[in-house]
Order: sequence, then C-alpha cells, then structure tokens
Amino acid sequence: MDNKRVLRFQITAPQAGMTVRAFLGQELALTPHQISRLKFQEEGIRVDGRKVYVNHVLLKGEILTVGLTEQVSRRDTEGGRTARVWEPPAPSLCATPLRVLYEDEDIIVVDKPAGLVVHPSPGHYSDTLSNQVAEHLGAVGTALDIRVTGRLDKETSGIVTFAQNTEAAAMIQRQRAEGSLTKIYLALAEGRVEQTEGVVDVPLRRLRPGESFASQDSARIDKRMTAAPDGKPARTFYRVLEYCEDEEGVQRTLLACRIEHGRTHQIRVHMAYIGHPLAGDPLYGAAPRGSEQEKARRVPSALSDPRMCLHAWRLSMRQPFTGERIEVEAKAPDWADTESLQSLKSTGLYEDIKA
Repeated sequence: MDNKRVLRFQITAPQAGMTVRAFLGQELALTPHQISRLKFQEEGIRVDGRKVYVNHVLLKGEILTVGLTEQVSRRDTEGGRTARVWEPPAPSLCATPLRVLYEDEDIIVVDKPAGLVVHPSPGHYSDTLSNQVAEHLGAVGTALDIRVTGRLDKETSGIVTFAQNTEAAAMIQRQRAEGSLTKIYLALAEGRVEQTEGVVDVPLRRLRPGESFASQDSARIDKRMTAAPDGKPARTFYRVLEYCEDEEGVQRTLLACRIEHGRTHQIRVHMAYIGHPLAGDPLYGAAPRGSEQEKARRVPSALSDPRMCLHAWRLSMRQPFTGERIEVEAKAPDWADTESLQSLKSTGLYEDIKA
C-alpha cells in the first residue's frame, strides 16, 4: 500500500538551522524509531522534492514533505508483535454497527458500546471494535497501521479514538501528555458522594499476588489495579451532577469526571478508593460478584443497561497536523441522560471540568 497522506511544511526563520531529525522530533513528536521508518520509504522525507538524510540542515523557505506511514511491515499497532492482517468483523458484530462521530485523513473517532473489546487479543481476534474500524477504512486483509490512542475497558462505553498513521498517533499522545486533549466521563457511583466536587490524587499500580482487595474474585486478580504509594501518579477530578436512587431505595450519584495520566481502570479504582465504586463494576465493587448484595447494587432495570456505569462522553482535542480544535460528543446512556446533563453543558460547568 503506497503512502497517501503527505504533510508539507515551509521552513520559517525560527526553524531554519534545525536538522530534519530535530524538526521531526520537536514539531511532530516522532520517536527515533518512527523517524527511522520514514527514512527508508521512497516518499518518506524530501526537501524541495529531493530525498535527503535526516541530518540535512533546513534553510528558511525550503519545503519539507513527509509521507506518513499507513502500513507497518514489521510491527503491529502495539509495537511488539508480527504485523497483523486485519480479519473481517465477526458476524456477532452485525447487531452493533460502527458509530462514527468524526473522521478525517488522520483520525477516526467512534462511539463504543459497553461489552465490546477494543483491540484483538487472545480469544478476540475478529469480534472487536478495531475490526469494525478496519472494515470501515477498507483495511480488511491488510496490515494498515490503525492505532488505538486511548482505549476503553470492555465494560466501558463511549468515545474511542484511532489514528490512521503512526505519526498522528504520536501527536495525539503528545497532546495527552501536555493536557491539551481532554475527555469527560460520566460515571454512576454507588452511595451518596457528599463532596460536590473534588479530586482524587492517589498513585496506582497493579495488584500483586497475595495482596487483598474488596472484591473476592481471585481469578481476575491479574487485571486489577490498586491505590498504593509506590504506584504511578494518577489524578481524577469529579463533579456531582445529580443524586438518585432506585425503586429499592439504593442511593447513587451521577458524576462528571476528568482524568490526568490515564492509568488502567483509573476512575474505577479512584472511586472505589473513596468508598463509592461504580454501579455494576465487576472488579472493584465491595461485594463478591453474583451475591445478593451485589445484585441489589446493580443499575435498576428501569434504566435498561445493567452493565458497569462508565461512559466516555465528550472529547476535546486538536487535529494532529492542522491544529484545528475538534469537539466530539457521544450520546449519553440511559442511566446518565438527565436534565442535569443538559445543565452541565448550558452553564459552562463542562468547561470548568476541562480546565
């Protein structure tokens, strides 16, 4: 597959004197491995139409063109295995057609339903969101470099972003690190969260063998995270949107959350840490899954969706190469579709959470 996406830069006075390698690293946030990959492509790196080495010193007014990578022959989207040829989506996905929220030459943003795995893994080679995206992009049967740039847990619904080339993925990760990419989540927590707004600033790491956790499902211990002083930094901001209870009087709190760092299960672990695990959470709830107590805590049947109540609702980011601001919203699930959500958007509280 030939490169179809070519970036064009006219070198300005402040950029003059930089090597091509420095330009690609600083302006496009490319890693040495990604720059090396471009070096060996016919249309990968050119200045004024001619191929150049990455140590070429750029002059003011020169035109640098970069042919982006669409196909990876040695590595797959995770960077460590033989390139995967995308399989057609499994027939089981016919009931959940792909919902595209935004698409351009570099990225595609979709709305994932709860219960769907994002990326192929053992036991899930064709029944994933990524297979649906590959079909949408016409990539079935190819090794197109489709990269997930912020996946969601199987149980979580909402916004997932895919990069259509490795360079766009690098730029998105740079935005995430800089804080210019923001995602707002909706979460239904068990109990009444008395503090109407707050931040949980607690490091997280994987639970180690032998360590206890509130949930007793030992078969899934390898998937759990825990709050620990020796973990990696993680910060979750939250706002109370509404207090509610089901027909049996079980209290819950609807929250809007924003995270920094984006650790595995971050919102789920942080809310459990402050005593308010998410409704329907199979890993971090206080009672063993399947017990009468756990069943009583689940989302009331009137809300139509018994899965874990966490939804990636809104995304704000810049287009990787043009810098244009992109705002995307995924339809709220039934358990979160309330008047308080409309109030969140109309009063500017959404911007407040983003800040």
